[in-house]
Amino acid sequence: MPRRGRKRKKTRTHVVDTDERIRGGLLSNDELKIPRSLVIRRGKVESELTELVTDIRKLMRPYTAVNFKEDAKNRKVTLSHYANSLSTSMGVTHILAVSQNSNRVTLRVGRTPGGPTLSFRVKRFTLGRQIRSVQRRPYDSTKAFESPPVVVTNNFGDVSAAPHVKLMRITFQNMFPAINVSTVKLSECRRVVLFNFIRRDMSQVSSDKKKHVGDDDDLEDEEVEIRHYAIRAKPVGVDRKVRRLVEAKIPNLSKLSDISDYITGQTSSGAPAPAVLRPGEMSDSEPEDEDTQVVLPGKYRGKGNNQAQKSALKLVELGPRLRIKLYKVERGMASGDVMYHAYENKTPEEVKALKQRKEGEASLKKRRREEQEANVARKQAAKDEKLAAKKARKKEREEKAMAALRGEVANGDGADQEESSSEEEEEEGTDSESFEEESGDEEDSEAGMESEED
Repeated sequence: MPRRGRKRKKTRTHVVDTDERIRGGLLSNDELKIPRSLVIRRGKVESELTELVTDIRKLMRPYTAVNFKEDAKNRKVTLSHYANSLSTSMGVTHILAVSQNSNRVTLRVGRTPGGPTLSFRVKRFTLGRQIRSVQRRPYDSTKAFESPPVVVTNNFGDVSAAPHVKLMRITFQNMFPAINVSTVKLSECRRVVLFNFIRRDMSQVSSDKKKHVGDDDDLEDEEVEIRHYAIRAKPVGVDRKVRRLVEAKIPNLSKLSDISDYITGQTSSGAPAPAVLRPGEMSDSEPEDEDTQVVLPGKYRGKGNNQAQKSALKLVELGPRLRIKLYKVERGMASGDVMYHAYENKTPEEVKALKQRKEGEASLKKRRREEQEANVARKQAAKDEKLAAKKARKKEREEKAMAALRGEVANGDGADQEESSSEEEEEEGTDSESFEEESGDEEDSEAGMESEED
């Protein structure tokens, strides 16, 4: 039976509440302010540097491209290409590029899309796996990387510091999201990234080098150490054994007759209780120092770390560990004027001459580019004109061939018509001759019949 009645008209428009739409717009604006980074390697590098790139990506989480793969075709692509192609589409704000040559390892940090670019020489580095291999209890938690780390910049000075030092501090801080103390959650503060600025008296360092040959021969002034830590909290104010029970770390009590023997450390008879700790259960260092003890304003990760509970904080290094030296600052994205150089000092006249030379080279390059584009356009126009003339000649030949073919057909039709007309005339002649012969025979027969009658 067919459906009766008309189709139902929808009356629900699914309009989102105005407050929710405003809240969603504000959230998107806040997300746009979050810095996002991209860590890449440039050119051919050793396997250790590939691991270093992976560790730096882990340090920059969660707002970084962890699984980014460099295409072999893009080895010669400049950083400005990455900046122009990724800053607008993916919202990348900082690019960290690791490269290597026969002499040194370089780390370049650039602000997309217009710069500036800070170039560092990596003096020393230690991978994360190397740090974990010497730790007794290495830290391993994937949830700690779901929130950005707390950034600490130490010894960078105040407003009276040198411009390149202030630029370093601002760049390191802006690579990570800013923390709002009034709204931050305690459970999100799980990691710390430390940037320690080291100042050295080079005269004292040179005298120490003479005494200790071969020890830290590459020490320089104004170096930066980068460390990456995880935060551990343990409740204090209770016995260590009770704390282990609170932390749900059940010891081996098979050699004891009662739980009180574990707590007191001796049996009911007064004899010392057998050891119940397994090898490696204790940490490298227990944070019992009063300077590390704080009262938690909220619940923190770990058993017993409740609100208003006194806990001791401990930093566990995650890696990587780097010691870098700033040697150049460029105004643009890996291009432009050199604003600072650690090893080369130029006078204002030399800077002016260099700038004029660079401007002349840029104008010459632009003029050559325009000439090249004009030559390419001229050659392409000549090629298109030649191709059009070739097509015109081909079309003309085809038209002539078709015209010749039509003329042959027309001549063939005229000959056929003449042949048909001559055949018709011949047929008409034969017909007249046979008619005359028949008429003559009839006349002879009539004359014979008349002679017979006579």
